[in-house]
Amino acid sequence: MNDKYMELLNQYDVKVISSFRSRGTFQCETDQGLALLKEYHSSLHKLALEYEWKEKLAGAGFFSTDRYFLSRENSLVVYDRYHTPFVLKHYFNGRECDCCNLQDVFAACKNLAFLHNTSASVSELPFEPLQMESIPELFARRNRELRNIRRFVSRVNRKKSFELLYIRHFDEFYEEACHALACLSETGHSGQETSAGICHGAYHHHNVLFLPDGSIATVNFESVCFQPFLMDFYLFMRKTLEKNDYNFSFLETGIAAYSSVRPLSDYDLRFLYFLFLYPEKFWKISNHYHNHRKSWISPKMEEKLLRLLEQNAGRRIFLQQFASLLNL
Repeated sequence: MNDKYMELLNQYDVKVISSFRSRGTFQCETDQGLALLKEYHSSLHKLALEYEWKEKLAGAGFFSTDRYFLSRENSLVVYDRYHTPFVLKHYFNGRECDCCNLQDVFAACKNLAFLHNTSASVSELPFEPLQMESIPELFARRNRELRNIRRFVSRVNRKKSFELLYIRHFDEFYEEACHALACLSETGHSGQETSAGICHGAYHHHNVLFLPDGSIATVNFESVCFQPFLMDFYLFMRKTLEKNDYNFSFLETGIAAYSSVRPLSDYDLRFLYFLFLYPEKFWKISNHYHNHRKSWISPKMEEKLLRLLEQNAGRRIFLQQFASLLNL
């Protein structure tokens, strides 16, 4: 074993049986199960909140998360000789959720509903719920950002291929964004009437692990936040649908699974529909472009935009199917 990692692990009260590298981290079998040692780059305050929340989830019965080890000094972080912070957390020998498999999607959505039920049952939260931005406010803010980005790209003298493609198709996505906001305004949906609580914040297939015994582990809670619970469900389903060319059966499967544990009202389903109505993927591509250097634009940016254009017809059919289901 690398001396550096041994020095770090010696600061914990664990016995290391074997070890191996894995995707920028260091995994080891210990007398307390599989553990993962990795550098920590965020704030210690955020780490403390994440630690406390996962401990509360475990206390309420949701055990299979990547909980942190405390060092011999009762600290969440340890430091190497260069004062680089590291954390050690429980991990799992499992495979990531296959979001192209309906059975995996069903199980992952059911697991999410159990997580939300557990979250809702915890009375003492590790932080005060912040004032939530309503969905109309969110959409309006994003629309302002889109207009600013369009103005910026329009002023670029020597446009690259991504920028030319972006300008060519901007109007169709911006019209969708305005339509989503108008629909919200007409119906009076704000998202504040649906149940809210502490959410995972990044619940997608990479963070859902299927274990050999048939159980599921939920990992990587770094984005934990207070918001409507359905935002977690929406994120998981949006990424799943993107991977499956907006095959409506995946949404039906996800809703059936989640509702079997945590029933969804008609209001909840309409709220979910309005989230899908907004062209979030286009906004994300726009935002990524705007916040990175423009002298060199990654070819992946153009690939993502082309992929979005290819899928948008299927996305519109999906939205029609969803609206029909809701009698809208």
